[in-house]
Amino acid sequence: MIRSQATIAADERELQTQLCAYNSAFEELDLMFRWDADTLKALSGAPNDQARIARYIEVHCPHLLKAYSAEFLCQAIVDRKNAYYDACRATTIARADDTRGARMWRPECDTVRAAA
Repeated sequence: MIRSQATIAADERELQTQLCAYNSAFEELDLMFRWDADTLKALSGAPNDQARIARYIEVHCPHLLKAYSAEFLCQAIVDRKNAYYDACRATTIARADDTRGARMWRPECDTVRAAA
């Protein structure tokens, strides 16, 4: 099957959007991990976001499961990821020609507050 350039570009934008949303959620929740494209692709066999996150935590951060249940932690991350998704999608589409990859999205009020 030959994929069109438009399909490849759309898939790359979706990948960058997902990365932006996940990494923004991780940062907001003060979790010390960040995902890249390879990490997300390696976890793509999981049936949903919760399973993807649980698999990652079990392998890379099992110490978190001593303080939080997997269900609680995964749901908190998914809720924040979903809250960031639309803003990340808009940013990713606006940066479609940018080769630097996904960036964490910050509302303008955070940017202004940080500059002060």
